Amino acid sequence: MITQHGKIVAKVCENLFSHGPLTLDQLVRYTDLTKDQVRNSLLVLVQHNCAQALVSAPQDDDDDADRLRVRTQYLVLFDNIIHRLRFPKFLEIVLRKLDEEFVKLLVGLLQDGRLTLKQMVDRESQGKENAVPTKVVRETLCKLLTA
Repeated sequence: MITQHGKIVAKVCENLFSHGPLTLDQLVRYTDLTKDQVRNSLLVLVQHNCAQALVSAPQDDDDDADRLRVRTQYLVLFDNIIHRLRFPKFLEIVLRKLDEEFVKLLVGLLQDGRLTLKQMVDRESQGKENAVPTKVVRETLCKLLTA
């Protein structure tokens, strides 16, 4: 996690591993990071599908003020983090079985996490004189998913 996202994101992720689901305030307390650092780290983890936000209902022992607040806890998605370690293998298989255009699309998805079709088109068009048509990117994505 450190090599892909840095020490701060890795620290937040490690605390989620060791303590289980935690709120933003609990993560700030356990990591000794600022609230903004933890929030940004959570955004990175959620964007890359390595963490998930869970909204929990108020507990019976909460006082009246806490009953009105919705609590969001963050949970690390262990299986998805393990899959990130397998990315080089995924790329090797795609390169062996498909063309370079498929590898470029897959690299974008693996590096940037969730992307809209427009973001994929923009990524494919970078460094090229003419923009890559949306239809071409959509067809490439469909072929990649089918394969």
